[in-house]
Amino acid sequence: MKLDLTEIAKTIGMHAEATIDEPCPPDMGLECESNVHGKVKLTNTGTLLVLSGEVIADVKLECGRCLVDFAAPLKAEIEEQFRLEHVGDAVGVFPLEEEDENTLLVNNNLLDVDELIRQNLLLVLPIRPLCDEDCAGLCPTCGENLNTAKCECPPPKVDSPFSVLADLLDDETEA
Repeated sequence: MKLDLTEIAKTIGMHAEATIDEPCPPDMGLECESNVHGKVKLTNTGTLLVLSGEVIADVKLECGRCLVDFAAPLKAEIEEQFRLEHVGDAVGVFPLEEEDENTLLVNNNLLDVDELIRQNLLLVLPIRPLCDEDCAGLCPTCGENLNTAKCECPPPKVDSPFSVLADLLDDETEA
């Protein structure tokens, strides 16, 4: 989806809202369970075009403990600013700095909403997603999912720097 910013860029003080109901951007690298929903508000301050809003999408993630796929809602707050340049009667919308990441977002006063969604949803991805806060994970010995079944493996032996002292106590009790 592309938004034409030409009209709002010409009128100082103008506000506009856009409702987003789009499929997940194809290049995002995530599988969406639903469309991306949200609203963005655009405001012309005279020298800047300020964009703010939020988007929400249900995405498929893999649990960091048990490796099960689950759907998780992602909510991304969007805050972007673009520089307005007046050239005669025309107004151009540009990134704030020349080497800004927003260069991908605006081209010929057209805002690429898919790229905006992609960037902001990737920023709110959890580092280690969990299907549940109480997820038991996998058995380190047999690999059984401990959320669905209990395995018969003995508990793993923990190597401790104090195990040598424990061995001395065992020797003393035997004597």
